[in-house]
Amino acid sequence: MSLKNTAAAYGPIAKWFHWSTAVLFLASYCAIYYREWFAESEFENWISIQLHLSIGITLAVLVTLRIIWRLLNCSPERQSAVRLQQIAVQTGHYALYAIMFIMPISGYLSIASYLSSGGGRITYFLLFDITHFPDFHLFNFFGVSLEALEDPAELIHSYLGAWVVWLLILGHVLAALYHHFIKRDKTIHKMTSLNS
Repeated sequence: MSLKNTAAAYGPIAKWFHWSTAVLFLASYCAIYYREWFAESEFENWISIQLHLSIGITLAVLVTLRIIWRLLNCSPERQSAVRLQQIAVQTGHYALYAIMFIMPISGYLSIASYLSSGGGRITYFLLFDITHFPDFHLFNFFGVSLEALEDPAELIHSYLGAWVVWLLILGHVLAALYHHFIKRDKTIHKMTSLNS
C-alpha cells in the first residue's frame, strides 16, 4: 500500500492529516464553547482555554505539515464537472487551507503580547508550560509590535471562527454529500476508503 496519493484516492498520510485536522478543529470549538456556555468555576475556565490554546498550537504544526505534504503529492483526479463547479471546488479547498493556517496564527497573535509580558502562559496539554514568546525581530523591522497586532488578530480570529470557518466546513460537507448521494460518484470514497 502506497503512503502517497494516487490518481484514484488519497493515501493514508493525507487521510490522517484530513481527519486529524477535522477532529482537532471540532475539539478546539468544543473547548471554547464549553468555556463560554458552561464553565462556572475559574478552574473550568482555565482548563477550557488551555485545551483551546494547546489544540491551536497543535493545529498550527499539523496544518504546516499538511500543506507541505499536499505540495509534495499529486491529488486524486476530480470527477468530471462543469468548469464553474471545478472553480468552486478549487476555491473552496484553497479557502479551507487558508483558514486552517490563519486561525492558529491569529489566535497566537491575539495573545502573544500578553504572554510575552509574563501575564500568562500556555500549559500545553497539562504537560509543560510555554511561558515566553519574545517579540519577533521581523515585526520590529517593519515597526510593528506584538501589542499592536493583538486587537486586529483578535478581530480576525473571532470573526473567522464565529462565521467563516463554519460556512466553509458546511460547504465542504454539503459538497461531499452532494457527490455521494446525488452524483453518486466516488469523491467521498477517496478520503474515507481504507484502501488507497
